[in-house]
Amino acid sequence: MRSRTRVVGGLVAVVVAIAAVVGAVMLSGGDGTDAPGAIVAVQDDHLPVDPIETIPGRLDMIADTGVTTTRVDLHWAEIAPSRPDDPRDPADPAYDWGRADLIMLGLAERGITPIVSAYNTPPWASGGLVEPGIVANTLAPDPEDYADFMSALATRYSGNTTSPGGDPLPEVRRFEIWNEPNLGGFLKPQVEDGVRVSLDNYAAMATAAYAPIKAANPDAIVIAGVGGPRSSTSPTGVGAVEWARGLVERDIPLDAYSQHVYPSAAPNEPTEVVPSWSSLGRFLDEIDAFRPGLPLYITEAGYTTADTAFRASSVTEEEQAQYLEEIYDLPQLKSGRIKAVVWFNLQDNVNWPAGLLREDLSRKPSYERFLEAVEGQEGAVLTD
Repeated sequence: MRSRTRVVGGLVAVVVAIAAVVGAVMLSGGDGTDAPGAIVAVQDDHLPVDPIETIPGRLDMIADTGVTTTRVDLHWAEIAPSRPDDPRDPADPAYDWGRADLIMLGLAERGITPIVSAYNTPPWASGGLVEPGIVANTLAPDPEDYADFMSALATRYSGNTTSPGGDPLPEVRRFEIWNEPNLGGFLKPQVEDGVRVSLDNYAAMATAAYAPIKAANPDAIVIAGVGGPRSSTSPTGVGAVEWARGLVERDIPLDAYSQHVYPSAAPNEPTEVVPSWSSLGRFLDEIDAFRPGLPLYITEAGYTTADTAFRASSVTEEEQAQYLEEIYDLPQLKSGRIKAVVWFNLQDNVNWPAGLLREDLSRKPSYERFLEAVEGQEGAVLTD
């Protein structure tokens, strides 16, 4: 009996040792090197809006960078243009998953993990109202309508369903609750009758959506906050710190927090502005109020190379390339607390010229630096 116990104990020790090695490899670049820290990722903002036939080519462009992670916007209003009768059932005929399926299947085929940001209110979920002349309706939705949609979304990509053609649909685990809801450009109203309402509206959405997402897939990671890169508060938006504190006060449920970082200062330049690269430590302290060690995803980051109506400061293309290299070399990104830094975006557009590619698809100097940053991670992937 003792002899058998020693053998079993020895086998257990071997299994534990193997598990430890496998875990270390998963966190590293795959060859026993140190963990790379924040995963280098990119977003292509053409995916939710360009003609659907262009999607395979756009996915190839993402794959050409070598990334293992990308962020994807899904527009609720396009997927559910009319109110579903059974809104938590992704098979309800009101849903049109054609674009989303093509994207998710295409990313799975290319070995790329998506972080999905779902927003853009259908008029039926915002009291029949819609903002004229914009791509995405930013009017705050009914929280339960949003929760129903997020349930259907998480169910469809739980790894347990198939497309109409019979293809098994991939599992998607990372869901962001909206996009930059602290800014009036993405969630309205911010203030109503002189009262700040955006925090309450967003907290209601996040709280309503959390349990249905987890019910659809217990392994899902619900990412909330999604703060836009604002340091101060005004009638048109809430500063990043005040936004995080407000969501802590409202005790929203979440598995991770996300923040967008677009400072005018260079990555290695000390500044008191939050959010910025030098103030990341202070921001992590803020979200520790949810719970110590809460993971942070930086789901948009970059530097624009021309002034636009949305951003007055810009850098040269050479500075953009240098700053990109500096970002992904920052010591504060190596701890494992920050899960990913998503460069936004893949290609310039007139409103946001922060791309790795110019509008004509020619490469900026930052493109090669980005490839080097990805290469340096030796195929590392997102882990929990």
